[in-house]
Amino acid sequence: MVNLEREADRKLPTYSGGMKQRIGIAQALLNDPELLIVDEPTAGLDPAERVRFRTLLASLTSNRIVMLSTHIISDVEAVASRFLIMQEGRVLADTTSEELMTQAAGSVWSVTVDQMTAVQLQASYQVSTMVNQMHGITLRIVSATRPHETAIVVDPSLEEAYLLATGRQAVHQV
Repeated sequence: MVNLEREADRKLPTYSGGMKQRIGIAQALLNDPELLIVDEPTAGLDPAERVRFRTLLASLTSNRIVMLSTHIISDVEAVASRFLIMQEGRVLADTTSEELMTQAAGSVWSVTVDQMTAVQLQASYQVSTMVNQMHGITLRIVSATRPHETAIVVDPSLEEAYLLATGRQAVHQV
């Protein structure tokens, strides 16, 4: 189930981080539990191992409840059909990704501007993504109102819907 048959003769200290994560899942599944709780299961894994591990977790959800505690939105998106958003011990949302993204619709904007305008927008709005391009800087902004006269509304990502639900600030510069 965890795809480690070919590695069975190796000593555990020689396993990669992802392999050790899969060993942990195998141990947790020994008694075929109805509930499996994992905390930050893909933290520190390389992208390929993260995808493999998310696929494994998703395959486990067909016959048990898998509770996933993580800050990695792509893990939630790949594994969870329903999730709770918690902040400082309070439940902010008990929802599905579809419901959360529907609530965020109309509140995510894309705009390409010069450096100075980008800095001004960043100071005034919640910027989820900032990409430097040849013709300017493209920002994705989470805001209930149009942040700039040339901004166009775009479909929200799950991460942006999360930012809207929590009111948290985040910037990804590429």
